[in-house]
Amino acid sequence: MGMFSVLDISAAGMDVQQARLEAAALNLANSRTTAASGAEAYKPLTVVIHSKAATDVSTQFLAAQSLSSLPRPVVGQTVPIDVPPRLVYDPGHPDADERGFIALPGVDPISSMLELISISRGYEANLRAFDVTRALLQKTLDIGSRR
Repeated sequence: MGMFSVLDISAAGMDVQQARLEAAALNLANSRTTAASGAEAYKPLTVVIHSKAATDVSTQFLAAQSLSSLPRPVVGQTVPIDVPPRLVYDPGHPDADERGFIALPGVDPISSMLELISISRGYEANLRAFDVTRALLQKTLDIGSRR
């Protein structure tokens, strides 16, 4: 039971990293999108992560000494961040206002790239834990089949 819980936790962690990757990719893809004068610009997205634990009291009591009682990360929702747009002077742009400024989303490409590195490392760590656990389970089955 405990070994399979490790697989569940690693899989949940990879799900969270995938949701974070999708939000970061959307942010980078829309970092140079403009909004017409008076329209609202793209708002960067972030992922809200919740902790999901065993909610049944009997399950918690029976699993108090095992890994199944550990909380698991769960993607709650992807929400826009209220960041003011960056104003860039470009009077020749079709979406420029009367002063010649265009509104770009408040996405910082450098911090987004650093976030992508963090996401990649988190996914790799969860994948590594999953693979090690899977290999240990396979070795256990191999030992049991030799008897």
